Amino acid sequence: MAISGNAFSPKEFELGIAQETTCGTAKVDTLIGVNVDSVSFPTLNPTQVLDVRSHSGRVAQNLDVFLSKAQTVKEISFSGILDTQIAPYLIEGVIGSASSDAAGANELFQILDTFSPGDIVYGTTSGDRAFTYTVAVIVPTSGKSITIPGMVFTSLTISADMGEEAGRYKFEATMQSGKSANFDQTAAIASGTPYTANYYSLGDSSVRTVAGIDDNLIQSVSLSIENPANFHGFSGNDFEVISRAIPEISVNSDITMKYDGNSLELDSQFGSAQTSGGLMTVVGTNAAIESGTDGKFNFEIPSGILTNFAFNEGAAMMVDVSLKGTADPAASGHDKAALSIKI
Repeated sequence: MAISGNAFSPKEFELGIAQETTCGTAKVDTLIGVNVDSVSFPTLNPTQVLDVRSHSGRVAQNLDVFLSKAQTVKEISFSGILDTQIAPYLIEGVIGSASSDAAGANELFQILDTFSPGDIVYGTTSGDRAFTYTVAVIVPTSGKSITIPGMVFTSLTISADMGEEAGRYKFEATMQSGKSANFDQTAAIASGTPYTANYYSLGDSSVRTVAGIDDNLIQSVSLSIENPANFHGFSGNDFEVISRAIPEISVNSDITMKYDGNSLELDSQFGSAQTSGGLMTVVGTNAAIESGTDGKFNFEIPSGILTNFAFNEGAAMMVDVSLKGTADPAASGHDKAALSIKI
């Protein structure tokens, strides 16, 4: 084999994603492009037993080595711009539930107090609470793209900082699968959003309530959802079933804001006993986000617990506030939810 004269720019690589019709069956004809910062190689986690065996002496022998790709969890993490096309995929994927509104603009996603997802069984129809996806790492060489079917979102962080890109929202996501990867796939992006269009901005947020205190001057915000996946059973080299939200689906938010006459009330609440009602946090354009119709990014934690309060020295004194979203079964309507997101 002669030395190749080809070289590829990292920006020639793409990441595509498609919701599957059948859980665990690859779907590459409707891939949408994801505006990622960079494309990384998936973590394959092959089993490798490299121990020196008895009678092998002091040097490992090649026949002692055990290698296997069977029954391993594949994982990929990526980050990028939260545009209007990928946002519903990310949010409904990590929650495992479709919007309660019609698909398209003004979708409402919630983690309710009754959240209890059933198992996802590979080979069954993908749908509400059973969202599985095919992820494709598309390389510039034809027929050599990497695809992994049967993936689920296990974590999602959405964040924005007014000091970076005018407050444009970004995301970080992690996905896992119990299915085998294909390294010789022909795949191409079917659709994608232009990199500079159709994004969300923290700067649009006129409602800035943090832990029950209104009208805060917010510098940055992040919202994290963790929904663990546990893989069970076996079918050939793959797993059969995915259990979600064990031990819990968790919601956390970190907010940096100016320490002033409004926010100083929070320090006395940190560490206080909380029995019901919680501390409401709303960031967006609608105080009642379930009725929002402007297509902006809004999130609400109706019943939050203050988990951190710390000074952050800048040009002016700032504070870092952390909250954990909790459900409140005693509340009514959407206030029962640990989290509501409206886009």
